[in-house]
Amino acid sequence: MRYILIITMSICILLSGCEFFIPHTSDALSQTKQLQELQKQTKQVELQTEALERLSNSAEKLAKSQK
Repeated sequence: MRYILIITMSICILLSGCEFFIPHTSDALSQTKQLQELQKQTKQVELQTEALERLSNSAEKLAKSQK
């Protein structure tokens, strides 16, 4: 029983020590996720811009053909 307690305490100390030495790990992961989401949103905006340009070109062609 004593050995289990010693091992458990050692693991807890080791884990808390890792968090002490690397405190920004969770922040870095969060920033990475935010960057990925921003890249997805940027791609969506680019696709929407291209679609609007195609729509604008189609409207211009239609207007020219009706003149």
